[in-house]
Amino acid sequence: MNHRIIKFNTWILILLATFEFACCESPEKTDSKKIFIDAVGGDDRNDGSTPEKAFQSITRVNSLSLKGGEQLLFKGGQQFNGTLKLNGVHSTAKAPLIISSFGSERATFVSGDSAAVSANDCMYLTVSNLNIEGSGRLNGNKTNGIDFLGVKNGTIDSVKVSGYLYSGIQVTGGSDIRITHVKATDNGFCGINVLSASKVYGSDGSAFKTVKRVYIGNSVAENNPGCPLITDNHSGNGILMGGVSNGLIEYCEAMNNGWDMPREGNGPVGIWAYMSDSIVIQHCYSHHNKTSPKGKDGGGFDFDGGMTNSVMQYNLSAHNEGGGYGMFQYAGATEWSKNIVRYNISYNDGTKNGKCGIFMWCDPAATPMKQLKAYNNTIVNNQGYGVNFEPGNYKDFVFENNIFLLTVASDRFIGGSFTGAAFDRNLYWTELQSRPAMTPETDPVFADPQMKLPKDKQLIIREIKELNSIGYFQLSSKSPALKAGKNIENNGGKDYWQNQLSQSANPNIGAFGK
Repeated sequence: MNHRIIKFNTWILILLATFEFACCESPEKTDSKKIFIDAVGGDDRNDGSTPEKAFQSITRVNSLSLKGGEQLLFKGGQQFNGTLKLNGVHSTAKAPLIISSFGSERATFVSGDSAAVSANDCMYLTVSNLNIEGSGRLNGNKTNGIDFLGVKNGTIDSVKVSGYLYSGIQVTGGSDIRITHVKATDNGFCGINVLSASKVYGSDGSAFKTVKRVYIGNSVAENNPGCPLITDNHSGNGILMGGVSNGLIEYCEAMNNGWDMPREGNGPVGIWAYMSDSIVIQHCYSHHNKTSPKGKDGGGFDFDGGMTNSVMQYNLSAHNEGGGYGMFQYAGATEWSKNIVRYNISYNDGTKNGKCGIFMWCDPAATPMKQLKAYNNTIVNNQGYGVNFEPGNYKDFVFENNIFLLTVASDRFIGGSFTGAAFDRNLYWTELQSRPAMTPETDPVFADPQMKLPKDKQLIIREIKELNSIGYFQLSSKSPALKAGKNIENNGGKDYWQNQLSQSANPNIGAFGK
């Protein structure tokens, strides 16, 4: 094995083992001053010190000189109109500024055509346990729901946000951001969007990658259809990172996004990243995502232009209009290299674009893509391909130990021109049940993998906690894929179902390693 690849895989293991400890720890809570706001029983002439002496409005709160160690507590079950504006509040880990509800229910911020929470240049800020509502992406709203600009050590937890023209949650710049238990629905551009504050970047992209250490977990982005004002680029994304160094997205779900994008060109994806380094996307479910009638993409997951040193693993992609796992590079992006796609499942993706589980595209004018390792993935497809290459420059792309099962009469497991890509010890099977005239490797495994598929051809996971315990796609005791694969060092240590993997010389082919 190439020594550079060994070093890369070892580095990825270190990243995964240490990420959560290095990134985005929750603030250390301590006793703090509580400020109460009650829209019904409060009065802005009160001092806000107790529920009985509560303020009444967001307007009154905006007049305060806030500081670290204070909690703004809005009465649950009530509606508060307007935008909460937080500027330059520099709190500490021991005394964070907390925005939340009190009582047994959540408070609801109704911000109309504006943002609900706008935070600029704040430190150790937590927004939690709130409902956030805009007037709607087609009804006059012009903003994001929660808008963090240059926030450091920011936490957004247990928030439902909907009705914004751009993103439900947008984080621009900053560092050490933690977004958890969020449901972002019915927004325009994106459900959850993290992006760089910089608009320019050098040859290595470092000037663009200004957001440091971002964690997004246990969140849902559903039915974010598209932004009617964006006609020159994509919109309608689920969860998106751009310009991030060290990011982790896990236990998240993206579904039914992108169907009302106005653009006819490049389109949205359920969960993806671009121009970022050291990103891990794992244990996520992206399904039934779409694009416009004449739009591209609409896929499940994507490592797009300028991605480096990043991993997709243990994810499930199903029933997306685009390819399940996109590897894309656009003109003007910096180097795309050293990325891994392993132990994922794609089921009947590419119903409109790509017609495959793993989809490659590289603009002919772009910097060539290089060093992709895609191994031990299970691809089941009823559109025609396991892997598909659109024209582009690909170098050192390696596909090993993957299952490519086509449930249609097709003999084209690999679409397009795959010069620069190598295939080794993959398993191929199709309804034709006869060996195709051309295979992309000299010694493939051509046999029925003998694994259980959904009976009605529709795969539905009710809760994200069920993701890595599904009964489908596991190999039977007589499967020819058992112990038929090629040994891969530093393979992550677990299969899709989180079974421990040994460093055996004969692992299974596909995502099932038990």
